[in-house]
Amino acid sequence: MESPIHIILNEPNGQRSDASPTSTEQSEHEHDEDDIFGNKYNALARDDAHARRRLLGGEEVRRIVRASNWSVIRRILLETCPTLLFTTIGMVFAGELLEQIAGWKAFRTVDELLILVPILINLKGNIEMNLSARLSTSANIGALDTAKARRALVVGNLWLLQVQALAVSAVAAAVSFALGAVGKSKRKVNKMLSRSGFLEFTTVLSCALSAASLSAVILGSFMCALVLLCRRWQLDPDNITSPLAACLGDLLTLSLLALLASVLLPIVRTPLPALFSSAFLLVAFLAFLRTRKNPDVRALLSDGWSALFAAMLISACAGMLLDWFVRDYEGFGMMAIVIGGLPGSVGSVFVSRLSTALHSAAEEAAASDPESTEDGSSSGVYLKLEGKTERARERPVVVGLTLLAVSLPVALLYLAFVWVMGWMSLPPIFVLFFVLGFIITTALSLLAAYALTHLFWRFSLDPDTYCLPLQSSLVDLIGPAILVLCYEMAEDAGAQVIGRHQ
Repeated sequence: MESPIHIILNEPNGQRSDASPTSTEQSEHEHDEDDIFGNKYNALARDDAHARRRLLGGEEVRRIVRASNWSVIRRILLETCPTLLFTTIGMVFAGELLEQIAGWKAFRTVDELLILVPILINLKGNIEMNLSARLSTSANIGALDTAKARRALVVGNLWLLQVQALAVSAVAAAVSFALGAVGKSKRKVNKMLSRSGFLEFTTVLSCALSAASLSAVILGSFMCALVLLCRRWQLDPDNITSPLAACLGDLLTLSLLALLASVLLPIVRTPLPALFSSAFLLVAFLAFLRTRKNPDVRALLSDGWSALFAAMLISACAGMLLDWFVRDYEGFGMMAIVIGGLPGSVGSVFVSRLSTALHSAAEEAAASDPESTEDGSSSGVYLKLEGKTERARERPVVVGLTLLAVSLPVALLYLAFVWVMGWMSLPPIFVLFFVLGFIITTALSLLAAYALTHLFWRFSLDPDTYCLPLQSSLVDLIGPAILVLCYEMAEDAGAQVIGRHQ
Protein backbone atom coordinates (compact mmCIF):
# COMPACT_ATOMS: atom_id res chain seq x y z
CA MET A 1 0.00 0.00 0.00
CA GLU A 2 1.28 3.44 -0.89
CA SER A 3 1.89 5.35 2.31
CA PRO A 4 0.56 8.88 2.89
CA ILE A 5 4.13 10.17 2.84
CA HIS A 6 4.80 8.84 -0.65
CA ILE A 7 1.50 10.24 -1.89
CA ILE A 8 2.48 13.68 -0.61
CA LEU A 9 5.90 13.45 -2.25
CA ASN A 10 4.50 12.37 -5.59
CA GLU A 11 1.52 14.74 -5.47
CA PRO A 12 2.61 17.93 -3.70
CA ASN A 13 -0.66 19.70 -4.43
CA GLY A 14 -2.90 16.73 -3.67
CA GLN A 15 -3.46 16.18 -7.46
CA ARG A 16 -2.04 13.58 -9.81
CA SER A 17 -0.58 14.84 -13.09
CA ASP A 18 0.56 12.71 -15.99
CA ALA A 19 2.06 15.60 -17.95
CA SER A 20 5.80 16.18 -17.84
CA PRO A 21 6.63 19.31 -15.82
CA THR A 22 8.20 22.34 -17.45
CA SER A 23 11.29 23.93 -15.95
CA THR A 24 9.11 26.49 -14.15
CA GLU A 25 6.82 23.75 -12.86
CA GLN A 26 9.86 21.72 -11.84
CA SER A 27 11.16 24.67 -9.82
CA GLU A 28 7.76 25.11 -8.19
CA HIS A 29 7.64 21.37 -7.52
CA GLU A 30 11.01 21.48 -5.76
CA HIS A 31 9.86 24.49 -3.75
CA ASP A 32 6.67 22.68 -2.74
CA GLU A 33 8.64 19.58 -1.84
CA ASP A 34 10.93 21.60 0.43
CA ASP A 35 7.87 23.14 2.02
CA ILE A 36 6.38 19.69 2.57
CA PHE A 37 9.52 18.51 4.30
CA GLY A 38 9.27 21.58 6.50
CA ASN A 39 6.22 22.92 8.27
CA LYS A 40 3.67 20.90 6.34
CA TYR A 41 5.28 17.55 7.02
CA ASN A 42 5.82 18.33 10.68
CA ALA A 43 2.12 19.14 10.94
CA LEU A 44 1.31 15.76 9.41
CA ALA A 45 3.70 13.97 11.77
CA ARG A 46 1.92 15.61 14.72
CA ASP A 47 -1.35 14.15 13.45
CA ASP A 48 -2.79 17.61 12.80
CA ALA A 49 -6.09 16.76 11.13
CA HIS A 50 -6.57 20.24 9.67
CA ALA A 51 -3.11 20.19 8.09
CA ARG A 52 -3.74 16.78 6.56
CA ARG A 53 -6.99 17.95 5.00
CA ARG A 54 -5.22 21.04 3.62
CA LEU A 55 -2.38 18.96 2.17
CA LEU A 56 -4.28 16.05 0.67
CA GLY A 57 -7.92 16.97 0.56
CA GLY A 58 -10.69 15.19 2.45
CA GLU A 59 -11.36 12.55 -0.22
CA GLU A 60 -7.69 11.60 -0.49
CA VAL A 61 -7.41 11.22 3.29
CA ARG A 62 -10.48 8.98 3.33
CA ARG A 63 -9.00 6.87 0.54
CA ILE A 64 -5.78 6.42 2.52
CA VAL A 65 -7.71 5.47 5.67
CA ARG A 66 -9.85 2.92 3.80
CA ALA A 67 -6.80 1.36 2.17
CA SER A 68 -5.02 1.25 5.52
CA ASN A 69 -8.02 -0.43 7.19
CA TRP A 70 -8.22 -3.12 4.52
CA SER A 71 -4.48 -3.71 4.78
CA VAL A 72 -4.78 -4.21 8.55
CA ILE A 73 -7.77 -6.55 8.19
CA ARG A 74 -6.08 -8.64 5.50
CA ARG A 75 -2.88 -9.07 7.50
CA ILE A 76 -4.75 -10.07 10.64
CA LEU A 77 -6.83 -12.61 8.72
CA LEU A 78 -3.82 -14.18 7.02
CA GLU A 79 -1.46 -14.16 10.01
CA THR A 80 -3.58 -14.38 13.16
CA CYS A 81 -6.18 -16.97 12.12
CA PRO A 82 -3.67 -19.83 11.57
CA THR A 83 -1.87 -18.82 14.77
CA LEU A 84 -5.06 -19.01 16.84
CA LEU A 85 -5.97 -22.37 15.32
CA PHE A 86 -2.54 -23.76 16.15
CA THR A 87 -2.58 -22.43 19.70
CA THR A 88 -6.04 -23.89 20.34
CA ILE A 89 -4.78 -27.31 19.27
CA GLY A 90 -1.75 -26.78 21.49
CA MET A 91 -3.95 -25.98 24.48
CA VAL A 92 -5.86 -29.23 23.95
CA PHE A 93 -2.60 -31.18 23.88
CA ALA A 94 -1.41 -29.40 27.02
CA GLY A 95 -4.60 -30.39 28.82
CA GLU A 96 -4.26 -34.00 27.74
CA LEU A 97 -0.59 -34.02 28.74
CA LEU A 98 -1.42 -32.71 32.20
CA GLU A 99 -4.07 -35.40 32.62
CA GLN A 100 -1.53 -38.07 31.69
CA ILE A 101 1.37 -36.94 33.88
CA ALA A 102 -0.89 -36.49 36.91
CA GLY A 103 -0.78 -40.28 37.23
CA TRP A 104 3.00 -40.58 37.00
CA LYS A 105 4.82 -41.91 40.04
CA ALA A 106 6.72 -38.67 40.69
CA PHE A 107 3.51 -36.63 40.88
CA ARG A 108 1.77 -39.24 43.04
CA THR A 109 4.73 -39.37 45.42
CA VAL A 110 5.40 -35.63 45.79
CA ASP A 111 2.10 -33.77 46.04
CA GLU A 112 3.70 -30.36 45.65
CA LEU A 113 4.79 -31.15 42.10
CA LEU A 114 1.19 -31.24 40.92
CA ILE A 115 0.42 -28.03 42.81
CA LEU A 116 3.50 -26.50 41.16
CA VAL A 117 2.24 -27.08 37.61
CA PRO A 118 -0.39 -24.30 37.21
CA ILE A 119 1.64 -21.76 39.21
CA LEU A 120 4.83 -22.35 37.23
CA ILE A 121 3.08 -22.46 33.86
CA ASN A 122 1.27 -19.19 34.59
CA LEU A 123 4.38 -17.29 35.68
CA LYS A 124 6.60 -18.80 32.99
CA GLY A 125 4.06 -18.20 30.23
CA ASN A 126 3.71 -14.56 31.19
CA ILE A 127 7.42 -13.75 31.02
CA GLU A 128 7.66 -15.47 27.62
CA MET A 129 4.70 -13.47 26.31
CA ASN A 130 6.40 -10.32 27.61
CA LEU A 131 9.56 -11.29 25.73
CA SER A 132 7.67 -11.82 22.47
CA ALA A 133 5.79 -8.51 22.87
CA ARG A 134 9.00 -6.56 23.55
CA LEU A 135 10.80 -8.06 20.58
CA SER A 136 7.78 -7.55 18.31
CA THR A 137 7.66 -3.88 19.24
CA SER A 138 11.41 -3.56 18.68
CA ALA A 139 11.08 -5.22 15.28
CA ASN A 140 8.17 -3.05 14.15
CA ILE A 141 9.85 0.24 15.10
CA GLY A 142 13.07 -0.80 13.36
CA ALA A 143 15.22 -1.40 16.44
CA LEU A 144 16.32 -4.82 15.14
CA ASP A 145 17.31 -3.71 11.65
CA THR A 146 21.04 -3.30 12.33
CA ALA A 147 23.27 -6.23 13.28
CA LYS A 148 24.80 -4.53 16.32
CA ALA A 149 21.48 -3.44 17.82
CA ARG A 150 19.90 -6.79 16.99
CA ARG A 151 22.67 -8.73 18.72
CA ALA A 152 22.55 -6.55 21.83
CA LEU A 153 18.77 -6.75 22.18
CA VAL A 154 18.47 -10.49 21.52
CA VAL A 155 21.33 -11.53 23.80
CA GLY A 156 20.23 -9.10 26.51
CA ASN A 157 16.65 -10.34 26.42
CA LEU A 158 17.77 -13.97 26.62
CA TRP A 159 19.83 -13.24 29.73
CA LEU A 160 16.91 -11.31 31.19
CA LEU A 161 14.56 -14.20 30.44
CA GLN A 162 16.91 -16.55 32.30
CA VAL A 163 16.87 -14.28 35.37
CA GLN A 164 13.09 -13.99 35.30
CA ALA A 165 12.53 -17.71 34.68
CA LEU A 166 14.71 -18.79 37.59
CA ALA A 167 13.23 -16.15 39.90
CA VAL A 168 9.59 -17.01 39.18
CA SER A 169 10.27 -20.76 39.34
CA ALA A 170 11.82 -20.36 42.80
CA VAL A 171 8.76 -18.40 43.94
CA ALA A 172 6.44 -20.98 42.37
CA ALA A 173 8.24 -23.80 44.18
CA ALA A 174 7.99 -21.99 47.52
CA VAL A 175 4.28 -21.24 47.04
CA SER A 176 3.45 -24.79 45.96
CA PHE A 177 5.37 -26.24 48.90
CA ALA A 178 3.56 -23.92 51.32
CA LEU A 179 0.17 -24.84 49.84
CA GLY A 180 1.06 -28.52 50.01
CA ALA A 181 2.09 -28.20 53.64
CA VAL A 182 -1.17 -26.63 54.79
CA GLY A 183 -3.44 -28.72 52.56
CA LYS A 184 -4.43 -32.32 53.09
CA SER A 185 -3.95 -34.47 50.04
CA LYS A 186 -6.60 -37.05 49.21
CA ARG A 187 -4.06 -39.30 47.52
CA LYS A 188 -1.84 -41.83 49.23
CA VAL A 189 1.54 -40.30 49.96
CA ASN A 190 4.83 -41.84 50.98
CA LYS A 191 4.73 -41.07 54.72
CA MET A 192 8.49 -41.15 55.19
CA LEU A 193 8.92 -38.73 52.32
CA SER A 194 6.26 -36.37 53.64
CA ARG A 195 8.09 -36.14 56.97
CA SER A 196 11.38 -35.11 55.32
CA GLY A 197 10.30 -31.58 54.47
CA PHE A 198 13.68 -30.18 53.44
CA LEU A 199 14.41 -33.00 50.99
CA GLU A 200 10.96 -32.69 49.49
CA PHE A 201 11.34 -28.93 49.11
CA THR A 202 14.74 -29.22 47.41
CA THR A 203 13.24 -31.77 45.02
CA VAL A 204 10.39 -29.45 44.09
CA LEU A 205 12.78 -26.50 43.82
CA SER A 206 15.30 -28.34 41.64
CA CYS A 207 12.52 -29.56 39.32
CA ALA A 208 11.09 -26.05 38.99
CA LEU A 209 14.46 -24.34 38.44
CA SER A 210 15.75 -26.87 35.91
CA ALA A 211 12.51 -26.99 33.91
CA ALA A 212 12.20 -23.19 33.83
CA SER A 213 15.85 -22.63 32.90
CA LEU A 214 15.90 -25.17 30.07
CA SER A 215 12.55 -23.96 28.78
CA ALA A 216 13.82 -20.36 28.80
CA VAL A 217 16.85 -21.31 26.72
CA ILE A 218 14.89 -23.35 24.17
CA LEU A 219 11.74 -21.28 23.83
CA GLY A 220 13.49 -17.93 24.26
CA SER A 221 15.85 -18.73 21.38
CA PHE A 222 12.93 -19.93 19.27
CA MET A 223 10.90 -16.78 19.90
CA CYS A 224 13.86 -14.52 19.07
CA ALA A 225 14.41 -16.41 15.83
CA LEU A 226 10.69 -16.28 15.01
CA VAL A 227 10.54 -12.49 15.44
CA LEU A 228 13.59 -12.02 13.22
CA LEU A 229 12.13 -14.35 10.58
CA CYS A 230 8.83 -12.48 10.67
CA ARG A 231 10.73 -9.25 10.09
CA ARG A 232 12.65 -10.77 7.18
CA TRP A 233 9.54 -12.29 5.58
CA GLN A 234 7.55 -9.05 6.08
CA LEU A 235 5.13 -10.65 8.52
CA ASP A 236 3.87 -8.78 11.57
CA PRO A 237 5.21 -10.50 14.72
CA ASP A 238 2.49 -8.79 16.78
CA ASN A 239 -0.04 -11.06 15.06
CA ILE A 240 1.87 -14.27 15.69
CA THR A 241 4.33 -14.40 18.57
CA SER A 242 2.39 -13.78 21.80
CA PRO A 243 -0.16 -16.63 21.41
CA LEU A 244 2.58 -18.99 20.24
CA ALA A 245 4.79 -18.08 23.20
CA ALA A 246 2.00 -18.92 25.65
CA CYS A 247 1.03 -22.17 23.94
CA LEU A 248 4.51 -23.55 23.31
CA GLY A 249 5.65 -22.39 26.74
CA ASP A 250 2.92 -24.44 28.41
CA LEU A 251 3.74 -27.56 26.41
CA LEU A 252 7.51 -27.29 26.78
CA THR A 253 7.56 -26.40 30.49
CA LEU A 254 5.06 -29.14 31.34
CA SER A 255 7.01 -31.75 29.37
CA LEU A 256 10.35 -30.77 30.90
CA LEU A 257 8.89 -30.69 34.41
CA ALA A 258 7.44 -34.19 34.03
CA LEU A 259 10.67 -35.65 32.63
CA LEU A 260 12.94 -33.99 35.18
CA ALA A 261 10.67 -34.98 38.08
CA SER A 262 10.87 -38.60 36.96
CA VAL A 263 14.66 -38.39 36.69
CA LEU A 264 15.09 -36.77 40.11
CA LEU A 265 12.65 -39.01 41.98
CA PRO A 266 15.16 -41.87 42.62
CA ILE A 267 17.62 -39.42 44.23
CA VAL A 268 15.07 -37.47 46.24
CA ARG A 269 16.54 -38.61 49.58
CA THR A 270 20.07 -37.58 48.62
CA PRO A 271 21.79 -34.15 48.70
CA LEU A 272 21.84 -34.05 44.88
CA PRO A 273 18.59 -32.04 44.45
CA ALA A 274 19.99 -29.40 46.82
CA LEU A 275 23.20 -29.26 44.77
CA PHE A 276 21.23 -28.91 41.54
CA SER A 277 19.18 -26.09 43.07
CA SER A 278 22.34 -24.30 44.21
CA ALA A 279 23.84 -24.62 40.73
CA PHE A 280 20.80 -23.06 39.06
CA LEU A 281 20.69 -20.25 41.62
CA LEU A 282 24.31 -19.53 40.70
CA VAL A 283 23.27 -19.43 37.04
CA ALA A 284 20.58 -16.91 38.00
CA PHE A 285 23.18 -14.69 39.68
CA LEU A 286 25.50 -14.84 36.65
CA ALA A 287 22.59 -14.06 34.33
CA PHE A 288 21.70 -11.11 36.54
CA LEU A 289 25.23 -9.72 36.22
CA ARG A 290 25.20 -10.11 32.43
CA THR A 291 21.80 -8.45 32.18
CA ARG A 292 22.86 -5.53 34.35
CA LYS A 293 25.81 -4.85 32.03
CA ASN A 294 23.51 -4.56 29.00
CA PRO A 295 22.13 -0.99 28.75
CA ASP A 296 19.28 -2.10 26.46
CA VAL A 297 17.64 -4.36 29.06
CA ARG A 298 19.14 -3.21 32.38
CA ALA A 299 16.03 -1.25 33.37
CA LEU A 300 13.82 -4.30 32.82
CA LEU A 301 15.42 -6.11 35.77
CA SER A 302 13.19 -4.17 38.16
CA ASP A 303 10.11 -3.83 35.93
CA GLY A 304 7.00 -5.95 35.73
CA TRP A 305 7.34 -8.07 38.88
CA SER A 306 4.21 -6.64 40.49
CA ALA A 307 2.16 -7.50 37.41
CA LEU A 308 3.55 -11.05 37.33
CA PHE A 309 2.67 -11.84 40.92
CA ALA A 310 -0.69 -10.07 40.77
CA ALA A 311 -1.48 -12.23 37.75
CA MET A 312 -0.44 -15.31 39.73
CA LEU A 313 -2.99 -14.48 42.44
CA ILE A 314 -5.76 -13.86 39.90
CA SER A 315 -4.96 -17.14 38.13
CA ALA A 316 -5.04 -18.95 41.48
CA CYS A 317 -8.63 -17.72 41.89
CA ALA A 318 -9.38 -18.92 38.36
CA GLY A 319 -7.91 -22.32 39.22
CA MET A 320 -10.14 -22.60 42.29
CA LEU A 321 -13.17 -21.68 40.19
CA LEU A 322 -12.26 -24.35 37.65
CA ASP A 323 -11.75 -26.91 40.42
CA TRP A 324 -15.17 -26.15 41.92
CA PHE A 325 -17.12 -26.64 38.69
CA VAL A 326 -15.09 -29.10 36.61
CA ARG A 327 -16.88 -32.06 38.25
CA ASP A 328 -20.32 -30.44 38.31
CA TYR A 329 -20.69 -29.98 34.56
CA GLU A 330 -19.91 -32.52 31.87
CA GLY A 331 -17.05 -31.42 29.63
CA PHE A 332 -16.44 -28.24 31.61
CA GLY A 333 -12.65 -28.55 31.42
CA MET A 334 -12.80 -29.19 27.68
CA MET A 335 -14.98 -26.13 27.07
CA ALA A 336 -12.91 -23.97 29.44
CA ILE A 337 -9.90 -24.48 27.16
CA VAL A 338 -11.49 -22.55 24.33
CA ILE A 339 -13.61 -20.01 26.24
CA GLY A 340 -10.65 -19.00 28.40
CA GLY A 341 -7.59 -19.70 26.27
CA LEU A 342 -8.74 -18.40 22.88
CA PRO A 343 -10.02 -14.98 24.06
CA GLY A 344 -6.81 -14.66 26.07
CA SER A 345 -4.75 -15.26 22.93
CA VAL A 346 -6.82 -12.72 20.99
CA GLY A 347 -6.33 -10.19 23.76
CA SER A 348 -2.57 -10.77 23.78
CA VAL A 349 -2.41 -10.00 20.05
CA PHE A 350 -4.39 -6.80 20.66
CA VAL A 351 -2.10 -5.75 23.52
CA SER A 352 0.97 -6.35 21.38
CA ARG A 353 -0.43 -4.33 18.47
CA LEU A 354 -1.58 -1.47 20.70
CA SER A 355 1.78 -1.32 22.43
CA THR A 356 3.59 -1.19 19.10
CA ALA A 357 1.23 1.58 17.93
CA LEU A 358 1.92 3.62 21.07
CA HIS A 359 5.68 3.15 20.77
CA SER A 360 5.51 4.04 17.07
CA ALA A 361 3.53 7.19 17.83
CA ALA A 362 6.05 8.16 20.49
CA GLU A 363 8.93 7.61 18.07
CA GLU A 364 7.04 9.59 15.45
CA ALA A 365 6.45 12.49 17.81
CA ALA A 366 10.10 12.54 18.80
CA ALA A 367 11.23 12.34 15.19
CA SER A 368 8.95 15.20 14.13
CA ASP A 369 11.18 17.57 16.13
CA PRO A 370 13.88 18.85 13.76
CA GLU A 371 16.34 18.88 16.63
CA SER A 372 16.13 15.08 16.71
CA THR A 373 18.11 14.87 13.46
CA GLU A 374 21.80 15.51 13.23
CA ASP A 375 21.63 18.36 10.71
CA GLY A 376 18.46 19.93 12.10
CA SER A 377 16.58 19.36 8.84
CA SER A 378 13.33 17.47 8.53
CA SER A 379 14.46 15.16 5.74
CA GLY A 380 15.75 12.77 8.37
CA VAL A 381 12.26 12.69 9.84
CA TYR A 382 10.90 11.20 6.63
CA LEU A 383 13.48 8.42 6.64
CA LYS A 384 12.76 7.53 10.27
CA LEU A 385 8.97 7.52 9.90
CA GLU A 386 8.55 5.72 6.59
CA GLY A 387 7.87 2.30 8.15
CA LYS A 388 6.03 3.48 11.26
CA THR A 389 3.32 5.82 10.08
CA GLU A 390 0.74 3.17 9.20
CA ARG A 391 0.96 1.37 12.55
CA ALA A 392 0.93 4.61 14.53
CA ARG A 393 -2.31 5.66 12.82
CA GLU A 394 -4.28 2.39 12.65
CA ARG A 395 -7.70 2.41 14.29
CA PRO A 396 -7.99 0.18 17.39
CA VAL A 397 -11.70 -0.43 16.77
CA VAL A 398 -10.91 -1.94 13.36
CA VAL A 399 -8.23 -4.18 14.85
CA GLY A 400 -10.46 -5.26 17.74
CA LEU A 401 -13.47 -6.11 15.59
CA THR A 402 -11.27 -8.01 13.15
CA LEU A 403 -9.72 -10.06 15.95
CA LEU A 404 -13.19 -10.85 17.29
CA ALA A 405 -14.35 -11.93 13.84
CA VAL A 406 -11.24 -14.08 13.34
CA SER A 407 -11.57 -15.89 16.67
CA LEU A 408 -15.20 -16.98 16.24
CA PRO A 409 -14.62 -19.46 13.36
CA VAL A 410 -11.74 -21.00 15.34
CA ALA A 411 -14.08 -21.56 18.31
CA LEU A 412 -16.73 -23.08 16.03
CA LEU A 413 -14.15 -25.40 14.47
CA TYR A 414 -13.17 -26.54 17.96
CA LEU A 415 -16.81 -27.29 18.83
CA ALA A 416 -17.22 -29.20 15.57
CA PHE A 417 -14.08 -31.21 16.30
CA VAL A 418 -15.31 -32.12 19.81
CA TRP A 419 -18.67 -33.19 18.39
CA VAL A 420 -17.21 -35.22 15.51
CA MET A 421 -14.83 -37.04 17.85
CA GLY A 422 -17.79 -37.96 20.05
CA TRP A 423 -16.28 -36.41 23.16
CA MET A 424 -19.46 -34.50 24.00
CA SER A 425 -23.04 -34.17 22.86
CA LEU A 426 -23.67 -30.56 21.96
CA PRO A 427 -27.36 -29.60 21.98
CA PRO A 428 -28.09 -26.61 19.73
CA ILE A 429 -29.29 -24.50 22.65
CA PHE A 430 -26.02 -25.10 24.50
CA VAL A 431 -24.02 -24.23 21.38
CA LEU A 432 -26.01 -20.99 21.09
CA PHE A 433 -25.33 -19.99 24.69
CA PHE A 434 -21.69 -21.04 24.39
CA VAL A 435 -21.16 -18.92 21.26
CA LEU A 436 -22.77 -15.92 22.95
CA GLY A 437 -20.60 -16.50 26.03
CA PHE A 438 -17.51 -16.78 23.85
CA ILE A 439 -18.29 -13.51 22.06
CA ILE A 440 -18.84 -11.75 25.40
CA THR A 441 -15.59 -13.16 26.83
CA THR A 442 -13.62 -12.15 23.74
CA ALA A 443 -15.13 -8.66 23.77
CA LEU A 444 -14.26 -8.26 27.46
CA SER A 445 -10.74 -9.51 26.73
CA LEU A 446 -10.30 -6.90 24.00
CA LEU A 447 -11.73 -4.13 26.20
CA ALA A 448 -9.44 -5.15 29.07
CA ALA A 449 -6.48 -5.18 26.69
CA TYR A 450 -7.28 -1.67 25.43
CA ALA A 451 -7.92 -0.23 28.89
CA LEU A 452 -4.87 -1.78 30.55
CA THR A 453 -2.52 -0.88 27.70
CA HIS A 454 -3.48 2.78 27.74
CA LEU A 455 -3.62 2.90 31.54
CA PHE A 456 -0.05 1.65 31.90
CA TRP A 457 1.13 3.89 29.06
CA ARG A 458 -0.45 6.89 30.76
CA PHE A 459 1.61 6.18 33.88
CA SER A 460 4.82 5.72 31.83
CA LEU A 461 4.85 1.93 32.30
CA ASP A 462 5.65 -0.21 29.28
CA PRO A 463 2.54 -2.26 28.27
CA ASP A 464 4.84 -4.94 26.84
CA THR A 465 6.02 -5.63 30.39
CA TYR A 466 2.98 -4.94 32.56
CA CYS A 467 -0.15 -5.55 30.53
CA LEU A 468 -0.04 -9.12 29.21
CA PRO A 469 0.15 -10.96 32.58
CA LEU A 470 -2.85 -9.09 33.99
CA GLN A 471 -4.89 -9.31 30.81
CA SER A 472 -4.39 -13.07 30.40
CA SER A 473 -5.10 -13.84 34.06
CA LEU A 474 -8.29 -11.75 34.03
CA VAL A 475 -9.53 -13.69 31.01
CA ASP A 476 -8.64 -16.95 32.79
CA LEU A 477 -11.01 -15.83 35.55
CA ILE A 478 -13.77 -14.36 33.37
CA GLY A 479 -13.93 -17.27 30.91
CA PRO A 480 -14.86 -20.08 33.36
CA ALA A 481 -17.31 -17.77 35.15
CA ILE A 482 -19.17 -17.08 31.91
CA LEU A 483 -19.00 -20.78 31.02
CA VAL A 484 -20.82 -21.63 34.27
CA LEU A 485 -23.60 -19.25 33.21
CA CYS A 486 -23.76 -20.94 29.79
CA TYR A 487 -24.25 -24.35 31.40
CA GLU A 488 -26.87 -23.02 33.82
CA MET A 489 -28.88 -21.25 31.11
CA ALA A 490 -28.69 -24.29 28.81
CA GLU A 491 -29.94 -26.57 31.58
CA ASP A 492 -32.75 -24.15 32.43
CA ALA A 493 -33.74 -24.25 28.76
CA GLY A 494 -33.96 -28.06 28.91
CA ALA A 495 -30.67 -28.94 27.20
CA GLN A 496 -28.59 -31.83 28.53
CA VAL A 497 -24.86 -31.82 27.86
CA ILE A 498 -23.45 -35.35 28.04
CA GLY A 499 -19.73 -36.08 28.15
CA ARG A 500 -17.91 -39.18 27.00
CA HIS A 501 -17.58 -40.46 30.58
CA GLN A 502 -21.33 -40.47 31.27
